[in-house]
Parts: sequence; C-alpha cells; structure tokens
Amino acid sequence: METAQQVASTDTVRWRNLDTQDACAVYGLHVAAIARVGQPDLIRPETPEFFARILAGGGRISGVFDSGGLLAYGVLQWDLPPVEDLRPVFGLAADAPFAKLAGAAVRPEAWGRGLQESSIAYRVQVAEASKLTHLYATSAPGNWRSWTNLLNQGFSVRALIEQYGNALRFILYRDLDAAASGAEAGEDGIWCDSADAAAQQHLLDTGHAGVAWRRIDEDRREIRYRAMP
Repeated sequence: METAQQVASTDTVRWRNLDTQDACAVYGLHVAAIARVGQPDLIRPETPEFFARILAGGGRISGVFDSGGLLAYGVLQWDLPPVEDLRPVFGLAADAPFAKLAGAAVRPEAWGRGLQESSIAYRVQVAEASKLTHLYATSAPGNWRSWTNLLNQGFSVRALIEQYGNALRFILYRDLDAAASGAEAGEDGIWCDSADAAAQQHLLDTGHAGVAWRRIDEDRREIRYRAMP
C-alpha cells in the first residue's frame, strides 16, 4: 500500500512498508534523530533488536526515501509486551484489535516539512487495512512536535502516566470505528498548559480528554480538555 505525499513544493515522496533489509537504515535514522534532539528524556531510545522484531512480523515500519536514503520512518506495533498492552486503560476487551504507534523519526535537515504527521496518517491507513481499529501512542509532554501531530490526526490525550523508567508520558488514543465527534471544533472546554502535569492529571481523573492544542509562544503549548461523553 502506498500513498503519495507532497511535503515540500518541489519534493514528492512516497511511503512504503519496509522489510528486514531496511533495519540498519531505520536504526541509523533513529540514532541521528535522538542525537539532534539532545534530550534523552523526550524520546525513548530503541535497540536494533526492537526494529528487527517489528520488521520480522511484530508490526510494520513504513518509510520514505530520497536520493540521500531513508528520509523518515514510522513504526506500527501490534505484538506488544504485557507492560505496553494498554487495552485496560481504554476499557477495551483483551481481544480488541489493538496496536501502538511506536515511534517515528525524520532526518533532521527535513524537520518542519510535515513528514512526522504524514507518517501518522499513513500508519492509520495501514492499521485500517489490517483491521486494527484501536490505536494508541505515547509522547513526552515536552515533545510537542509529536503530540500536536497526533492531536491533528484525531488522537486524544487520555492519560498521563510514568513509563520507560519513570519518564512522564501522555497516552493518546484513537478509535478508528468511532464517528468524528467534532470535539476539535469550537472553543468550549478547559485550556491547560501542556507542562502543568498536576492540572492535566486532575482533568483526566475527572473524565476529560485532551482534544486540541494551541501555541502560546515559542516554547509553550496549551491543550484543550473536554468532558468525555
């Protein structure tokens, strides 16, 4: 399955599902992106073995290439270890069709071209084709480039928990069978600074979900929380 994406005025790229021969390129891009970010608490470091397991059948890795090689990738994982099987968090049955958007990376010089959000949209298509209707992802509150793209693609913040060695993470969820609620429209709800963990935890504990975002200044983003039906 392939979809063409226009990510810059002169560059047309094409996503495709990768295979085992691409494992080294994926890991290399992963390491390069982490080094460029320079904040190890924002991105979970993975091992070469992790990507090899996904490519061997534990999920799908989609990628896009240019003349310089692998430009971006995104991971969709359905063979989840028990600690990452969060069906109970979303009230799902143990056999619900479930998968995780388990990371993405873009070559640093191509940041800002929409490739990460494009990778989310493509992985949603892969999940739909695979009959995986319940998707989730994790994102550090400080990694606004990640969670804003997920919100743009219909995910909502449903939990804020400690994972990966006590690192704080948003848990974002999307039910592909659910009709669009229009939650992202309008301005009703409660705006909350994405860095205010205590206030957001209270909202989540009282039945709210984060459904939209806005920029306050260069370093600050807010999330709009609405009561869930």
